[in-house]
Parts: sequence; C-alpha cells; structure tokens
Amino acid sequence: MNRQRRKYLIYFIVCLLLTIAITPRLLTLIGFPKQFQIIQGHQQLLNINFPFDVYIRTHHNKKITINGQEVDRDYFKVNLGQPLAIKSMALGKVNLEFNLFGIIPIRKAVVNVIPQVKVYPGGQSIGVILKSKGVVVVKESYVLGADNKKYYPAKMAGIEVGDKIVAINSQEVKGKESLAKLINYYGSRQKELKIKIKREGNVIYKEIKPKKNKFGRYMIGLYIDDGTTGVGTLSFYDPYSKRYGALGHMITDPNSRSRITISEGKIVQAKISGIHQGSSGIPGEKLGTFFNNQDIIGRIEKNSRFGIYGRLTGSLNNRFFPEPIPVATALQVKEGPAKIYTVVHGGEIEEFDVRIERVFKQYQPKEKGLIIKITDYDLLKRTGGIIQGMSGSPIVQNGRLVGAVTHVFIDDSARGYGVLAEWMVKTAGVVKTHMARRLGN
Repeated sequence: MNRQRRKYLIYFIVCLLLTIAITPRLLTLIGFPKQFQIIQGHQQLLNINFPFDVYIRTHHNKKITINGQEVDRDYFKVNLGQPLAIKSMALGKVNLEFNLFGIIPIRKAVVNVIPQVKVYPGGQSIGVILKSKGVVVVKESYVLGADNKKYYPAKMAGIEVGDKIVAINSQEVKGKESLAKLINYYGSRQKELKIKIKREGNVIYKEIKPKKNKFGRYMIGLYIDDGTTGVGTLSFYDPYSKRYGALGHMITDPNSRSRITISEGKIVQAKISGIHQGSSGIPGEKLGTFFNNQDIIGRIEKNSRFGIYGRLTGSLNNRFFPEPIPVATALQVKEGPAKIYTVVHGGEIEEFDVRIERVFKQYQPKEKGLIIKITDYDLLKRTGGIIQGMSGSPIVQNGRLVGAVTHVFIDDSARGYGVLAEWMVKTAGVVKTHMARRLGN
C-alpha cells in the first residue's frame, strides 16, 4: 500500500513539474500576452482560448474588473477558455498575476490603461521631401585630371556603393554641397581627408587624397545623394498637438535600402495627375506633382518603421470626417468590411470599400498588422488595386481608425498589408500627449 501511494505521489510530482515547465511556454504559443492596452472606461474582451481555470490577483490599488468582478490582492477564479471582459476607470499600468490551481504562477501580464484617443483620419496626398544626415554613395566615378587621365581616389581608398559619408576630418557632412566644399577646401590645402563612413551598421574610416580635375576643382570620384522625394498619403492628425502620421512604413535609401536618418524634412500638398495601373507582378503608382517650397503643411521629425511623423504647420480637412474619431486598439480590430480614404485624381479625397481579411494578433508594435483586399469595383477599375503612393491611406472600421495601407502583394495587386493605427499614434506621441492632458500635466 505504501509502495502504491509512493507511486501515485511520484506521478503527481512529475505531472506537477511538467505543468510548471510547460504551461508558460504553452501560454506564449497560444497568444497569452505579457502586456496589452485597453481604453479607460471601455470594456475589452481578451480571448486566450486556454481551457483551464486560473486564479488572478493584483497588488495595485487601481480599480480594474474582470468579468464584472474587481481584482484585488486576493485570488479569484476565471476560466481562460472563455473571453475575459476587462475594464478599468483608472489610467496607468496594472500588473496582473495568473496562477494555475492557485499555487503555480504561470504568467504576469501588464495592462496599460490609456485614454480614448481621437484623431482626424487623413487621406490627403502629400509630397514627401527628406534630406538625410550625411550623403550616400550611389555610384563610383572618376576624376578627369588636367592631363586628361582618369583617377579613382574613392575607389582606391575602398569606398563602396551604399556607404554613408557622415564626416570629413571631424566636420559633419550635411549634404551634397557640404561634401563638395569640404573636399575642395582640404584638397586645395594639400591635406588628406579622413572620412567617417557608416557601412551596414558599422562605423569605419578611410583616408583619401583629393585629386584636382581639369577645371581646377578637387574631387574624389563619386556620385552621391543626400535625400529623397516622393508621393504618399497622410494617415491621421491630432487636433490638439498637431502631430501627424503618414505612409505607415519606413523611408529607405533606394540604393542601400537602409533607413534614411533625417537632417530635415517636410510634407507639402500634392496633386495626383495620373495613375499607372497595377497588375499581377507589377505594382502600379500614383503620378503626383508638388513643389519643394510651396504649400508646406508640416515638418518631418521622425522616420520610423511605422512611417513618418512630425507636426503640421498648415490646416487640413477631410469632408468625410468633420469631427475626430476614436483610434482602435489592436484588440478592437476585426475581420470584415471597412473603408479606406485616398486621392486618385487631383486633390479630392475619396472613400472606397475594402475587406479586412486577417488581423494578426499583436500585443507589441509590429509592422504587418492586417491584410486587406480592395473590394470596390470603381477603385479596382481606376488603379488595378493597391498602388505606390497609396501607402498611408487610413483604414476605418465601425467608426474607428484601425490602420493604414502599407504594402501591396506583388502577385495580387488587390490585396496588401496594413499597419495597426494603435502603433502609429503611439509612435507619433499622440497617446502620451492625451495621457498628459487627462492627468493635468
């Protein structure tokens, strides 16, 4: 009998240890978040789909309810096989502890309670003008000397296409003109150049002696670029802080494919003069016109993986939205019909039907948050689907801003990716601004 009891006890201990070891990993696999956001005063359903009873408690004094019951320092039981209805009236962070059988800690989760943020959806076509910090090498060249011979100072020094030149002899390179002046200045004084370069995330140095060309100017034999321009779409703007977000994706250097670090940048009003239709395998594009120093509507302060951000300096309007609308959290976005807003001709914003085919479960910021399909016959007829220049077009569902269009599927131009609006407004600093306003800071 004792032997039988020992046997059962060993089985129990082994099962208990396996449960302790496996459960946290299993919860991660099924999408049990370590942290997530809910809106103050709004009930949010969280689906875990873990068919076990667990016990929950918190050490915070901030009031938060789950399934209508207030969470405090004492454990209470819930079944994770059913959705958890979570609500809090207090702003800030709440730490929750989840225990299995009331004795095995399996997860700690942070609930970020944020104010309801309301913004104006965009849809306006914008010209994007970026000037980078430093210059990027786009092509090797040569210096034609006074003797009509070709010289290759940069190539001989080991400078490569894609390198970013950020300084010469400890002086910052601010652009193409800045680089040319520094090269000529030190070359005319017979001084070597110690060039600071960023290459694939690493900083390296190269030494070059400039060569005088046949016109008497010192050069090193490179084609360079110091920025980029293009057409995109504004995603949203905050009426209080004037902060905006656009594009929904990072602007990269077309040659090195690396992120452009901004020296200065601006967005201007753009007009769409034509469309190159997209088709399977070939993305289409908007043909836009804008002027560098006219109709400036904002400054660019940040170029991130979720788009470009800054502050508006001019006024905007969208006839479809006379008032700002709520921004959806990641948990509020659902599969189903939605609308996008974009310009296809001239400067007029139009509304088109889409379907959100898939929402990726995200509790941390990630670029690809959803998949959409254009279902509007008129838009498909005019553009062939999602095209370049449409990036940033706001996606609205059930009266909420849920995301922005980012990329087209190369093999199916009617479908593409979108980024969740929650991450965009957070990156823009809008959530922080609204939190400070609500707390009176």
